[in-house]
Parts: sequence; structure tokens; C-alpha cells
Amino acid sequence: MSENERAVTQPATAPVRVAFTKTGALSFISHLDLMRTVTRMLIRADIGIYYTEGFNPHPKLVFALPLSVGVESTYELFDVKVMGESADYALIAERLRRESPDDIKIIDAYAPERKFRDIAYSDYDIVIRGTGCCDDPVGAVEKMMAGPIVEMKRTKSGETECDIRPFIKSLVCEGGRDELRIKTRLDAASESYLNPEYVVKAVTNATGITLDNIAPGGDVYGITRTGIFDIDGNVFR
Repeated sequence: MSENERAVTQPATAPVRVAFTKTGALSFISHLDLMRTVTRMLIRADIGIYYTEGFNPHPKLVFALPLSVGVESTYELFDVKVMGESADYALIAERLRRESPDDIKIIDAYAPERKFRDIAYSDYDIVIRGTGCCDDPVGAVEKMMAGPIVEMKRTKSGETECDIRPFIKSLVCEGGRDELRIKTRLDAASESYLNPEYVVKAVTNATGITLDNIAPGGDVYGITRTGIFDIDGNVFR
């Protein structure tokens, strides 16, 4: 089959990027379950989505920066293709809002402006409540940020010691012994992505805080992603 013949058989599709929030109970589902949830939303919304070819056709969904279980987000993104040469983005957003569960809120739908590989940073709000905190936790965190922060980091080849300080672009800590509130911007590029749970571990080590929870969510510690940005610090679209 010639290139021209293959081009003729390929249906016309339009890319759509959807911005949404994921909070509450849905923060505790796996990424695979989130994909299933979004797929059901798209089907119920009667959006003409493009399906992959082969023995097991399914919508081609691509998510930016999948979250760990227990982490909430007020700014998530996924891409999907719809049939046709153009898309009615306002209508897609409206239909998805009608079919979304309570803990997913559709922010917007629009034509993608950048590839997900161009994502550079993510912002997070972190709240830590634990026991055994030192008298001056804010000072301890500031001291921590002044030097190397060596943690055991998971890599493709296993766990290895790594200085995570270069991947923390900014960090502001407020509060006291009962509750620490942290706002931080972390590297989110594929080659230097830093999971915010490493920041939680570093802060608890620096302040002496003991956490009963082994994962975010609940009353002990929480993590919320609040933004995704490009290399220039612009909101990623």
C-alpha cells in the first residue's frame, strides 16, 4: 500500500486537551482506574472519540504526570483525539461536566499548545501533621534547604543515594510544631522529575516529625498539586 493510500484510510481526527481537578475520594484510586473513569465519562458524554485499531480498540488517552495514590490535584491534564477535522471544545467541556463524578471537576477543553514532554515544573501544597517535631521546624527546613538533601531515590536501575536539592526550585515553609504548611515548585521534566513525597521525607527527617501514615491523604499529611508549568514558568496548556 502506498503512502497516499494509507493517508486516505486514516480517519480525520482533532486533538483535545482537557484540564480537570481530582480531589476527595478519587485521589485514592490508581492511575489505571482514573483512565477507566475518564473513558466512561467520554463514552457517556457521547463524544466522538477516536479508538485505536487492532483486536482491543480503546480510546487513546494520554495523561500528563500521573499522580501517586492519595495525592490530590487542582490542575490535571489529559489528551484525547476526537473524530473530525475540528472539535467543539466548549461543547466537549460542557458534556464532560455533566458526566463527571463529584470529585472530578472539568476546568476547560481546548487545542493543545505544547507537547507534554515540554512540561518543566509542578507546584504542590503540602501539609504535615505528626509527632516529635522539633521546637523550630521552620528554621530546620530553612537549614535543610541551604545544603545538599541526600535521599534514597528510586531509579530504573533500583534505589540509589541522590541529592534532591537541585530538583527543588523553590520551597516556603510556614506553621509550627502542630502543623507545617509547605509550598514548593519541583522539577517535572521526564529526566529530572521529583515526586513530592521525597520532599515530605526530607522535611520529616529535618524536623524530627514522625508520621503514622505511610501514604498521603487523611489527617496526617496531604499533598495537592496546584499547577503545571513550562520552562519559562507559564501555566502549561
